[in-house]
Amino acid sequence: MTIRRNAAASTLAALALLVGSHGVHAKPTIADPLARADTSFSRHPLNQAIDPKKIGRLVNEKDCTETAIDCEWQDSAGVRHIIFGEAIAIKIINAAEVGNRDIAALNIGTARARPDVMARVRAFLPEIAIDCLEPGQAGEGDGISSCGGSFKPDGWIKLLFGPDNQLTFVRIDAFQGN
Repeated sequence: MTIRRNAAASTLAALALLVGSHGVHAKPTIADPLARADTSFSRHPLNQAIDPKKIGRLVNEKDCTETAIDCEWQDSAGVRHIIFGEAIAIKIINAAEVGNRDIAALNIGTARARPDVMARVRAFLPEIAIDCLEPGQAGEGDGISSCGGSFKPDGWIKLLFGPDNQLTFVRIDAFQGN
């Protein structure tokens, strides 16, 4: 009986080391910060060709028979995907559309206040320098502040906060476009 208890205890200890403090369902951390950020938005990778209908529904009533940069395809989690050529170039989340639901992107979760959101994003992407511009400096409109950072060799994230300091939009871009 003692041998069985010791074996069971050893098995549980080994399992605890494997699982760590993250729980059984924890996802492994992705080393590349751009890939980690991209995956946090949706399962459809940036810079990959895709049939837009596989993403979800067209949300902006454009003629998208030809792939156009102004066509937005929304997945079931509320992430809008913008395709440039045949590849996903931009992913956007409108916080108002998501409401109080969890935002998986950049590990934002249910945080909406700027200090809480930025603490979560910086913890999720410690390798990325993220700078913020206050209203009037950000160039995003009256009372809008902007926080963002870029990845090497390309790609960047941007978060917008309204006059109430609450998250309004979060986006990731595969490359700098003009």
